[in-house]
Amino acid sequence: MIRHPKYTKGNLYLSGGMQMKKDLGASWRKTCSKHLKDLGYLPLDICELDRAYANAHLELFYAYDDKFSTTEQLQFKSNIRKHFVRTDLKLVDADSDAIVVLWDKSAALGGGTHNEISHAYEHDIPIFLVTKMEIVKIPGWIISQTTKIFNSFEELYEYLEKLPDGILRKDMYGNRGTENMYLCSLCGDTFKKDKHHFVSKVSPLYCKCCVDVVEKTYEGLVDRYQFFVEYLDEQAIADKVADKLKETAKE
Repeated sequence: MIRHPKYTKGNLYLSGGMQMKKDLGASWRKTCSKHLKDLGYLPLDICELDRAYANAHLELFYAYDDKFSTTEQLQFKSNIRKHFVRTDLKLVDADSDAIVVLWDKSAALGGGTHNEISHAYEHDIPIFLVTKMEIVKIPGWIISQTTKIFNSFEELYEYLEKLPDGILRKDMYGNRGTENMYLCSLCGDTFKKDKHHFVSKVSPLYCKCCVDVVEKTYEGLVDRYQFFVEYLDEQAIADKVADKLKETAKE
């Protein structure tokens, strides 16, 4: 995990549209990075990192052209897989305490932001989404994977400023908490655990109100996956019986 001695409150990966964005999303990342540093967080700005890479090693083969030869297309795919997909997702799961997502039209049209959100969610990494879009116009899968949604960066900064120092960084047990204060993965609020610390990995972490919500989801509704499995098993048995009856009828 990358750590900076000056910005100790946590590493925040900045996710958002690039390929479909006029300036590759550099301007908002630069502004956001300054605010995050002022609050004590280390921003992981992929635009800044790409500029540094280009200055040291020249720019990677990135822009796609529909006139590419087959070999050029394969080289493009190879470069994107190795130097963009793998690297960016590695920054998310190995070096980020949370990710900040700017969700706009460019993010919706692209592919990277969707994958970074899903990757963070799968690795139990908090996702703070900033958007001016109406919630009904954001895919349900994106909404459901977020930890907290903000209508502006100002709201995000205010929230981050109030977070207990170090709560985004995992404790020795792997939970995001500090001094008995923990971060709820469903609502994004902090909650205090009275008496004792969690002394094992608890994933995902829920505050009391969200425990009640999740209880209704798990215990009040039939499990959808289990239903699918049973339904398909029943279909397989029914098809097998039907085939056997057909064979018998032929005899």
